[in-house]
Amino acid sequence: MATVINTKFSSICLTADLPEEVEIESLTPQVTVTISIDEVEVFSSAYYIYGLKAYVRDIQSIVESAMLQKKLAIASFVLNVKDYENFTYTSGVIKVVYSHLKSLKGAEQALLGAFLTTRKSALLSQTCPFTLYNYAQPYQQSSNYCDIYYNMPSVQSMLKSTVTFGNKQSDTPKIIASEASYARFQNLLALSGIYNATIHRVFYRIGEREFNIYFSPTAPSDTFQFKGNFNLWETVCLFGATNSKTEIDRSEAICGNKVAYYDTSVKVKHEVETAPLTLSEAQFLTQLLSSQEITREVADGLFAPVIISDISSEVSDNNSNPIRLKFTWTYADQNEFLQ
Repeated sequence: MATVINTKFSSICLTADLPEEVEIESLTPQVTVTISIDEVEVFSSAYYIYGLKAYVRDIQSIVESAMLQKKLAIASFVLNVKDYENFTYTSGVIKVVYSHLKSLKGAEQALLGAFLTTRKSALLSQTCPFTLYNYAQPYQQSSNYCDIYYNMPSVQSMLKSTVTFGNKQSDTPKIIASEASYARFQNLLALSGIYNATIHRVFYRIGEREFNIYFSPTAPSDTFQFKGNFNLWETVCLFGATNSKTEIDRSEAICGNKVAYYDTSVKVKHEVETAPLTLSEAQFLTQLLSSQEITREVADGLFAPVIISDISSEVSDNNSNPIRLKFTWTYADQNEFLQ
């Protein structure tokens, strides 16, 4: 065989686990390397052979850039090599899941053992939308259920209702979305004849994946949605303080005793200081602060794009007040909303 792709790929991997370089060995003087995402070519380049070998680098950035552009969380990746004699060699079809973080125990085990988020629990308001995502293997059955912890107006003790879901199967590897909002769990209780319940916590399980959702009756100071580590929408409710500041920039001209203003621009900045956070909560929020797509809830279910800047953190050795994050946000179009 005149040309060989020496680097081996797993059938399923995270983008962060893609090899830093791909080694190609060839007896021909030149090869052409192409990379395709979901059967669409996103990269092509000629490589000259030196010492019978050539190296393709920056695979991760090429794949992630293409997935970001196409708004994909999972995709089929193929690397093809065509040598000088027009023979083509391929890596085969590899399923890649977008992730900036590497897996410690292998991508498949990581994907089957946790939801596609880096947190294990969430504190939410009773009105915000929330979705959990999981990677599904083809034709795999699993135990899917949730435990809903609630109380009734006439009963002080906590009650539990277990709801079992049908097995969601797929004929191909894919990502499945599950709505996990307060409204959905109220509807599930209603199907069991339970009305006017106040839900406090939900334990959600799909296969080996577990997630705890806590619902607060207190309205958060801000609710944001953003693209997280897996290029999927995350929802975060922040409980703290928000201060708004208005900056006015204008030029003036004096003619006689009269002053005229022109080129006036008004910019409203909102400064957020979170309530005390645990280390895991603060680490998760770094994804919000560094995300390229961020929106803020301006009405129930309505989100508007925002830009976050001026980020700082305060760390204390006091266990009751470990970490606080401060940041400033503005609407992307610089326009506020009528209240």
